[in-house]
Amino acid sequence: MRCPLLMIACLALLACPPRGGATPPDRPEARRQVWVDGGRPATGDGSRERPFRSLGEALSQAKDGGAPVRVHLAPGRYPGPFVLPAGLELVGGEGRVLVGGEGPVVRAPEGALLQGVEIQGGGWGLEAGGTVRLESVRFRGQTAGGVGMGAGELTVLGGVFEAGSPGAVGLRVEGGRARMRDTSFVGVFRRGVEARGAEMEWEDVRVGGATTALHQSRGQVSLRRVTVGDGRDVGLFVNHGTLRLEDVTVTGHEYGVQALRATLETRGLTSVRAARAGVTLVGTRGVLVDTRVRGSGGFGAVSLLGSDTVLRGIHVEGADAYGISATRGKLRLTRALITRLSSREGDSGDGLHLRDLDVEARGLVVRDAAGVGVLAAQGARVVLRDVSLESCREAGLWGETLAQVSAERLVVRDSRGPALMALENGVLRVDGLLAEDNAGGLAAAADCEGDTRITFSRVSGRGLSWTLASCVGSVSR
Repeated sequence: MRCPLLMIACLALLACPPRGGATPPDRPEARRQVWVDGGRPATGDGSRERPFRSLGEALSQAKDGGAPVRVHLAPGRYPGPFVLPAGLELVGGEGRVLVGGEGPVVRAPEGALLQGVEIQGGGWGLEAGGTVRLESVRFRGQTAGGVGMGAGELTVLGGVFEAGSPGAVGLRVEGGRARMRDTSFVGVFRRGVEARGAEMEWEDVRVGGATTALHQSRGQVSLRRVTVGDGRDVGLFVNHGTLRLEDVTVTGHEYGVQALRATLETRGLTSVRAARAGVTLVGTRGVLVDTRVRGSGGFGAVSLLGSDTVLRGIHVEGADAYGISATRGKLRLTRALITRLSSREGDSGDGLHLRDLDVEARGLVVRDAAGVGVLAAQGARVVLRDVSLESCREAGLWGETLAQVSAERLVVRDSRGPALMALENGVLRVDGLLAEDNAGGLAAAADCEGDTRITFSRVSGRGLSWTLASCVGSVSR
């Protein structure tokens, strides 16, 4: 019984609080509290009862060293510029305004916290380094930009950036890390956010009116639940970096999203009314899941050049000229619905327009296209499985200029031309074809010179006549 009793006694001693003379656990150093009220007739000592009259007095005291300082700012306008000592906390609320002239209104080279203040005017609202945290801070009327952040770490919560000049940038981060949440960019910024070799995270961010919402060079940027409103250039742009998007909507702009020699990963991306293209990838590795493009210009809903792209679940509606246009590289496409394609002249509009690349497509539906359902050209190598091409005016499936297309379980109906068309050494092989009500019949070849050839097997449907040409193969049912 002695061992259990001894153990119980030891546990009881550990559970008891220390008595007088015991050393308490370490606590963070308490902050000095300083008050500022610019509306006072005379300055005081910085206490709550006798606050300083100017913010400069409080900052001078904070520079003297000792415990870190928290400055409480009363409502009013405080003319700058200001330099914040390392680790200073500036706390305000509605009606607290820091005003600047031509240079930066506030500089915080070694980090600071700003809460509930408005920064007006100046070239830059805030130039900062170190660890900076902004809570409910509004930037308004800067000519160069709201915040310029060098190497360091920036957190923006509940921020508002209002453009003061068409050439201004809302937020610029170079070589550091930044996180934004519940933040808005309003007005015609040249760039809402500029990220250079930075790591950034956006969550619940709204950008309205910026020429470009994000201009990223290298680095890694992630956006989640972000909306980008009308602008004149690229909505989201990345060059030589990694951009990840989740539940992001871009409205207007010339291009919704543009990636140049980058890595792009998206889930739930929506582009609306892009003037040229909803998504454009050049020399990029992209994985796009559950993408929607509603209305786009002459470069198509999705434009791919020299890229290795995976598209899983895409819905294109009302594109001009092309649903998906791809040249060189690789494309893997599954679960795609492409509808209402037409050029401004109304005489063309292809679902898939493919040139000189490797393509695998499964579960594709193209409906109501002014041109061709799938057009393969310039040596494209295309494999189609479970594809339906409906009401495509010129033809369902078209191969030309050395393209090779293999299709399994293909449906072509209601074309004003043939179901299948080949010319200029194009080769089409179809196994399992349902063809119905195609005005040009089952298959046609513009010429039978060189390697031009159409072969098919297991065919069913209505209107199965075809041109009697040597390069059009026999039918087995």
